Amino acid sequence: MTDYETRLQAIKRYLAGEKPVDICYGLNRSKAWFFKWLKRYHENGEAGLKDESRRPLNCPNKTKPDTEKLIINTRKRLAAHATKETFYAPIGADSISWELEKLGIDKAPSIRTIDRILKRNGLVDNGLKPKTKYKIPYPAPDTNAPNDVHQLDPVGPRYIKGTNGVEKLFSINLVDSFSRMAVARQYEDTRNLTIAEFLIKDVWPKLGLSKILQVDNMLSIKGSNMYPRSPGMVIRLCLLLGIEVVFIPIREPQRNGAIESFNNTFDKMFFQRHDFLNFEHLKQEYLVFEDYYCNNRPHSKLTVSKQGARVPALVHMNHELKMLSSNFSLNDFKTKNQIKIPLAEGRISFIRFIGKNCKLDIFSEKLIVPESLKYCYVKATILTRENILQICHENVVVQESPYKLMD
Repeated sequence: MTDYETRLQAIKRYLAGEKPVDICYGLNRSKAWFFKWLKRYHENGEAGLKDESRRPLNCPNKTKPDTEKLIINTRKRLAAHATKETFYAPIGADSISWELEKLGIDKAPSIRTIDRILKRNGLVDNGLKPKTKYKIPYPAPDTNAPNDVHQLDPVGPRYIKGTNGVEKLFSINLVDSFSRMAVARQYEDTRNLTIAEFLIKDVWPKLGLSKILQVDNMLSIKGSNMYPRSPGMVIRLCLLLGIEVVFIPIREPQRNGAIESFNNTFDKMFFQRHDFLNFEHLKQEYLVFEDYYCNNRPHSKLTVSKQGARVPALVHMNHELKMLSSNFSLNDFKTKNQIKIPLAEGRISFIRFIGKNCKLDIFSEKLIVPESLKYCYVKATILTRENILQICHENVVVQESPYKLMD
């Protein structure tokens, strides 16, 4: 018997002349319960015996209809990409929050509230995010401020079908892991000299010198397979400026998550969206994209309290930065027809997963490590002044051995 049926039975028995005390005893209810529902019956008849909604009459935190409509319209405006200001705009809740803040909206809804409004109106996918696959402790570099870690990764080759026929190009891309500031330039190759000039002319004067440059295992940065202990120009340049070079695990590009995310944005929102006339047109248009990405595109990772999302430039330039001297030039290291940078004191690190063969890949050399490290990530660091290779597991040094690089 439902609660409503019990109340109705009590009232019918009362109307038939039965005493309230007997009704309460028979239904195992209190007198207060009986007289409460008898009063409701007198006021509203049988309808008064039904449960009333517990929903509050007033909801002070509910988003105002005008604000919700503004959120929906802002989403649609950004998604249309119809103007110069929105051509490269993302359309997530963090971006909408940033747009509301720029409009000066008082007490704008939080990003979570905006996301719920978008879902309620069928403007986003409600699919669940996949669970993370990796649970083995991973020695990722600490990223607590701008220029702690720069992630670099070339994209290409790409091909332009323009007025000059088919042109081949590469884009060398770099992102600050903390602020998400991005710098990229397009070239005809990704040689070590090209990457070094990119860092010297376009990255370090704009973003400042980083503590770590994190890269994949591309040969133009490592050096020569024929001479594995002779580091390439980019490594030598970083050591000279006090920057540690960190190589991510082989065939694990997800470890360079910030730059991989930018590369995806570069492809979808820039390269695939445009029809370029030629190489020069692409390079000029990219500068427009980069300016928007750094100065107008908010990132959820940069959310500060309840003030909404922040754009990379505001976060990056709000810190003290160490810039590269304008007098620095690779020409200072030019001898005859080549550039030779001396091997300076510093650190070159390799993050590696140790498989069942217990071998560690360093500059394409295979070194044997203790069996206790099997199926673990380690960080192997070459200390160039001490000429040793230091292997760490979970921030503990587990092995040291002599390792001398060629100058």
